[in-house]
Formats: sequence, C-alpha cells, structure tokens
Amino acid sequence: LQRIYELEKRAKNNQVPVKIIDEKELKEIEPKAKTFQNALFSPLTATIDPVEICFHLKTNLIKNHVQFLFQEPYIKREHGYILTKNFKIYAKTIINCAGLYADKIAKDFGLSKNYAILPFKGLYLKYTKKDFPIHVNIYPVPDLKYPFLGVHFTVSVDGSLKLGPTAIPAFWREHYKGLKNFNLSEFFSILTKEAELFLKNSFSFRNFAIEEMKKYSKKIFLQMASKLVEEIDFSGFREWSKPGIRAQLINTKTNELVQDFVIEQEEHSIHILNAVSPAFTASIPFVRYIIKNYIKI
Repeated sequence: LQRIYELEKRAKNNQVPVKIIDEKELKEIEPKAKTFQNALFSPLTATIDPVEICFHLKTNLIKNHVQFLFQEPYIKREHGYILTKNFKIYAKTIINCAGLYADKIAKDFGLSKNYAILPFKGLYLKYTKKDFPIHVNIYPVPDLKYPFLGVHFTVSVDGSLKLGPTAIPAFWREHYKGLKNFNLSEFFSILTKEAELFLKNSFSFRNFAIEEMKKYSKKIFLQMASKLVEEIDFSGFREWSKPGIRAQLINTKTNELVQDFVIEQEEHSIHILNAVSPAFTASIPFVRYIIKNYIKI
C-alpha cells in the first residue's frame, strides 16, 4: 500500500489523474483483475500502435524535405564530419539519440565519461485464442528501486492481449536471439560489468537477474502473471513476441541504474544517453524540451 501511495503522489505531481480504489471498485472496472485490499486506477492510460505512428511521422517529415538514410551505421567522427557506411556527413549540430549505441557515439565526442549502456532483453507472450479475456491494462505495483514495471497484461489497439515484458540481462547490445549479431568485444565488456554487479549485488542486481532469468521458463512466467488475474485460460498464451532490447544506462562510478533522462552536449553536438520508460509516450514533449533548452530554436 505504501508503494501505491508513492505512485499516487508522483502521478499527481505530474498532473496525471489517478485514484486509489478498493477490491469492489476494481471488479467493476475489470472483473478478472485481482488485488489485495487496494489498487491504483489510471483512467487515461491507453495503448497505441508505435509502428503506425512512426510511419506517419516519417511520411510527414519526408513531405517537409527531411532525408532518411537507413542501414547507414555510424562508424566514427573525423575532423568535424560523421562517417557512415557510405557517406561523409557534416552538420552544424549533431543530435545523437542512438539508443543502444548512444554512449559509444558520445564517447567519440569526449562525453559519456561516467556512463555505459547495459542491455536488457524484453519478451512478451501473446494470447493467441480468439476471445478477449481482459479489457484493460493490469500492472503489478512496481518496485521503485528498479526502472522496470514487472510482468503485466497489455491490451493492444486491436483488442489482443500480451503478457510481459521480461527484463533479462543481455550479453551484447543486439542480443535479440541466439548468437545473431554476436559481438565479442561487447560480450566481454558487458559480461564483466554484469559479473561485477552480480558479485557485489549492486542495486540487488543478483536477486533481480536470477528472477528475470527464470522467465525463460514459460511455466514460471505464467505463474508470476497469475498473481494479477483470476479465471484466465493461460493455455492461450502460446507465442513469444519478437524480442526487444532496452538500452538501460548505468552510472559506472556508482554502479547504479540511471532512472532519469540524461542529456550531455558539447559545442556542436547533443547526446541523449538515456530515454527512460515510457520513452515513446514521452518522446514528443521530450523533443520539445530538447529544442527549447539545447537547440534553442
């Protein structure tokens, strides 16, 4: 209950309308959700299709003469230019928001001295039966020490249901599946950092990592989810989603996960090192903040 009060306080500080409800009120909103005594209701929480929104933004930007260069990996900075696979690019101001590689690019500009990306793999289980057993998103009360929400039920825009995500420590930046995109130098550097965090149990990383690794077991994954709902046919969760990697920033001096946005800049560049969840939801106001405070247009 203390966590719920803390979440309510944070929401109200950010002008987000939420309400603490009891078990009876919860059943009226979502009959299959369960809780102990109280829950936090967020009536404005909703889901969107990020792929469709990004496609729409891309289409509008192209109409306004913005040029996209896909499959052009950053190679290095050289004499004021950016070298990619096929191009040599000059710009008055470079904005680096490269996610998993944001820290590496920033280091080329003499920044990100106390930060590094620690990747975590996110997987969802998709409900493949044709019924729609749940109609609202259901979340556990998160542990505010971690920047992860825990296993939860999400209703997609088409009414389908997914369960997750995991936050399993990854061993290289693009560790999506098997040995695909394996990078030896990343493997050793990330594994060394994770081993250090595991042995020291920094921010309870050892306990967290063990719990997350268990989620590779579908049975254990579903057992965790069962604490949030009742009378759900869990046999309907048959298909794993395409994995995603969370680019989580860590302070290498303190060995703490960074739970806020981090922006660093020098004369000709701006570097977004950490865009915390819900990063997509916050992206448009966050861009306005960067323009106002860093680009100053």
